[in-house]
Amino acid sequence: MEHYRQRLLLSASPETVYQALATQRGLRGWWTEDCDAGAEVGQRASFRFGRHHKAMRIEALVPGREVRWHCVEAHLEVPGLARPDEWVGTQIVFNLSAHGAAGTALDFEHIGLTPELGCYGLCQEGWQQYLASLQVLVETGRGAPYVPAAAACGSNAAAASCVTDRIERQVHIQAPRSRVWRAISNAEEYGRWFGANLQGQVFAPGQRARGPITIAGYEHVMFDVIVERVEPEQLLAFRWHPYAVDAAVDYSKEERTLVTFTLHDAGGGTLLKVVESGFDKVPPGRRMEAFRMNSGGWEGQLRNIERHLTSQP
Repeated sequence: MEHYRQRLLLSASPETVYQALATQRGLRGWWTEDCDAGAEVGQRASFRFGRHHKAMRIEALVPGREVRWHCVEAHLEVPGLARPDEWVGTQIVFNLSAHGAAGTALDFEHIGLTPELGCYGLCQEGWQQYLASLQVLVETGRGAPYVPAAAACGSNAAAASCVTDRIERQVHIQAPRSRVWRAISNAEEYGRWFGANLQGQVFAPGQRARGPITIAGYEHVMFDVIVERVEPEQLLAFRWHPYAVDAAVDYSKEERTLVTFTLHDAGGGTLLKVVESGFDKVPPGRRMEAFRMNSGGWEGQLRNIERHLTSQP
């Protein structure tokens, strides 16, 4: 059965792409910041994504041409997955060749990742997302890797505030950047995929946009944001009170968190990233709950916008 493969045309030299694939610094720049990778054939490379992890034996390192790994250990924390170690025994291959004057053709294969595996759909989406991150890294210098919640914590004493300060989520959408931008910058359309009635509202710097949430069980909550920045087809930022669902609480006395959407062309579509920061200033009594609910909430909302753009191209 056919295994997963993808071809990307990158505006970067084969040497630049090779460094992103064959060095620990490069891998931390596009796949996961929580990794340890050897630099020689036969050594081990370990990649962690929270509760998920994979370990590879490096089988080939040909500068500017090829990187090949053999998966020797894996755990995929997926509900209902019969074999969390499905990746074990599969091979991951990056073949590079010059394309044009200064570009690279990347032919990616995950040999053994076939539709008969239980994780195939999830892993296919994952590779699309992170290969798009690789493209952004080599072309702009800044990718969108997985970032551990407590990555910046230097001590156990700091962990309590650090772990709840920042949420980062991203999705690769097969739609042009202009279309994705319209879905997040037009307030009325934003409300349609997010679940809020924002009829007549606009997202403009310094202005407030308000409307009732339309998600079942949250109809008593208001979507209420103050827009900070609008940079067409690049960035939208607003502030709000996270998980402000208790009618008995006066949230106006709290500082708002900052939500930032950024867009990048990637893999024939758009890499959309959302970052919500500032949870360390949320009152301690509700900080963890706000962080937990919005962590899952943004995962769901990125699936919502992807479905929205698929149904309304």
